[in-house]
Amino acid sequence: MTSPISWLSILVIPLLVTSLFYQASNATIEVKADQALLDSICQQTEDYDFCMSTFHGDERTAVADRDGLALLSIAINTDTVEATIDQIPDILKTLTDPQDKYRIQNCLTDFSDALVQLRAAYTASSAKSYREVIGFIADVARKAVDCDAEYKKSPPIRESPISDNTLKVTKLTDITFAIINTIIST
Repeated sequence: MTSPISWLSILVIPLLVTSLFYQASNATIEVKADQALLDSICQQTEDYDFCMSTFHGDERTAVADRDGLALLSIAINTDTVEATIDQIPDILKTLTDPQDKYRIQNCLTDFSDALVQLRAAYTASSAKSYREVIGFIADVARKAVDCDAEYKKSPPIRESPISDNTLKVTKLTDITFAIINTIIST
């Protein structure tokens, strides 16, 4: 009679061997985010310096491959959108003009919708469904633009109190598009 440990080794050893071969084969196609890769991605964006500083400012960049950079750019954008959503109630408290209150509430809706899209983009990127990611990220960019447009389409024309954040969101979506383009074209 065979012991339970023998049966376990019969099952586990082939799995371990398969796992080692799988990791070795994946390691050969994985490209870490070296300076040349970051440079090639950032050259595709509207703001090269912003792109480079975004990656250099995050410690996760050094261990990320192309797929990891896509996830990282989405995660950074998610953090930006969440921080903006958290700021809006405080901004709302300072406003007296009903039109400004209406506008910032619409921005809150836009950013809340963008957050849902970013989470979906992260899930799609994790699954390497990059065509889906493109659609989600395009929606995020549209939401940021819609927020800024709230302040420009009717009087009184003003600058949005979160215009710096909307600009950052659009720049981060631009970075994600560049990464996805790099992934798809290789």
